[in-house]
Amino acid sequence: MHIVMILAIIINILAILMLSVGLFHNFQQPKNKAIYGYALAGSLIAYLAAISVVAIYGLMIKHNFYCSILFLCVISPFVIGKLIKYETLKKYTLTQIICFIISLIILIFTFI
Repeated sequence: MHIVMILAIIINILAILMLSVGLFHNFQQPKNKAIYGYALAGSLIAYLAAISVVAIYGLMIKHNFYCSILFLCVISPFVIGKLIKYETLKKYTLTQIICFIISLIILIFTFI
């Protein structure tokens, strides 16, 4: 399980970097924007899977209640996705980055 936790930390860092690229870069060509969209979707799916496995392991096996915060971080993309509008895209992307940083801090301090 230690390997899965380290993998979750690495995936979390990559997801933060992917969101940061989208926050600070304006894509001019649709092809580049599409490639970024696919890469972002892949990183978010990997993030959701890894954090879910770690949270379930932490709650069921280790009885660590900080893992309940990880579940909130797992559902945060869905909640934020429901609230987002094109005009507020940057603000919600920053909110998502903050949620991912919180989950990274919990992963680092709880499991390593």
